[in-house]
Amino acid sequence: MIWGKRVAGGALAIALMSAGLGLGGAGTAEAAGARYKCKAEVHLDLGRPKATSSCKKSASGKKVSKHRVKLVCDVIRGRGNPHEIPWYLWGPWVKPGQKSTVMCGFSSFTRSWSVETK
Repeated sequence: MIWGKRVAGGALAIALMSAGLGLGGAGTAEAAGARYKCKAEVHLDLGRPKATSSCKKSASGKKVSKHRVKLVCDVIRGRGNPHEIPWYLWGPWVKPGQKSTVMCGFSSFTRSWSVETK
């Protein structure tokens, strides 16, 4: 009877120890290997181009600590001979779970947009 209790107690200790080691290892591996895929989207907000960037966790992504959106707008200048001037705008640096947003002014057209990471 005593011998059976010792075997059961030892098995329980081994099970708890292996579960504890598994949980401890998973936390450090997740923190060290957090990878993200980032994307930028553009849409019109009351006639103005608005760009938003966001990052989601992904196994095939890259390591990201902060990201922001870059938006290039063509601003129309001149009345008789109108011409476009590229205008570069950047959103604020934010963490991967948040969104970075920036908008062009009125009388602007979207030329390009992208995500910058660091």
